[in-house]
Amino acid sequence: MRKGGEIRPFRRLAAMALLLTAAFILSWLEMLLSLPMPIPGIKIGLANIAILFTLYYLDGMAALTVLTGRLVLSALLFGNAAALLFSAAGGFLSFAVMCIGQRLFRRHLITVSILGGVFHNIGQLAAASAVLCTPLWWYLPYLIIGGIAAGAFNGWLVGRILRCKAFSDTKKSADKSFMPHEGE
Repeated sequence: MRKGGEIRPFRRLAAMALLLTAAFILSWLEMLLSLPMPIPGIKIGLANIAILFTLYYLDGMAALTVLTGRLVLSALLFGNAAALLFSAAGGFLSFAVMCIGQRLFRRHLITVSILGGVFHNIGQLAAASAVLCTPLWWYLPYLIIGGIAAGAFNGWLVGRILRCKAFSDTKKSADKSFMPHEGE
């Protein structure tokens, strides 16, 4: 729970359920839309919008719960064991780096999101290299560029969502230091 503000347990549980639903739907939409990208394998990472929002609006434990729930639901309904392995490798590495980044750059939401996007790609590339027993690191520069672009967009979007009056009114008594800089 964030310092200075408190969310009642049932309200917190309801928020987490809604955020898990949002993450799952965004993941599903991204799978359906399959936007053409200049570099194969690059995605926007729409589900990360819900994870990043949860990290900043609630806390790390809630974000980890939403991430884990989304990974399991997506694997059960859309994927297979390999898809779960790659998603989990990228998702958990990204989550760990975003948690560290949030502590270091608390108000720099876009920076934290970019770190998450880059490390998600690194985690997936490491998993693919391990499974295929083939070094794929030559692809890393392209994935870093994609992670920076997706992370910047997602971070910008989450920053705008957090500044919405609906969210700031529900947290009037909360510490506003979590809010990202206006310039980001």
